[in-house]
Amino acid sequence: MRKAQSLRAAIAEALPEFRGEPDRLRIWVEDGAGRSTQSDFLSFGFAYRLNVLLEETRSDIALLALAVFRWLRVNQPDLLRPGADGFRFEIDVLDSSTSDILLQLDLKESVSVAPIDGGGWTLDYLAEPDPLWNDFLGAGDVDPIPDLTGHLIDEDPQ
Repeated sequence: MRKAQSLRAAIAEALPEFRGEPDRLRIWVEDGAGRSTQSDFLSFGFAYRLNVLLEETRSDIALLALAVFRWLRVNQPDLLRPGADGFRFEIDVLDSSTSDILLQLDLKESVSVAPIDGGGWTLDYLAEPDPLWNDFLGAGDVDPIPDLTGHLIDEDPQ
């Protein structure tokens, strides 16, 4: 599974205090399941809860949340839809400046499988589709959306 390492890198980039002390940033998977596509292809997927424990954190949780939401935008955009919980968290306040923070994210990963001539398999982790459109493009990146310059109510004003 690739998303765990990718999220670790995103958090370490956003919170410098974890770059030099990676042991304080613990990540593990629980409630994992493998899911078949039930097709002629051998492709499959994973669904799991990713737990991220940041020990003795001095950074503001809002900075951590920003890093996670930016990561979700690329890696699990369905968690950003309106009304969805992007992630859950628990905080153990240790003193006035430090806390332990546990994040829990429900993630999915899809794996494409292709046979190799002579035996073996090629496994490719698939990128997430981007359900959010650029505000300046039409649906599916087709034609630009024209600017609304005016609205004619009556074609023959008097």
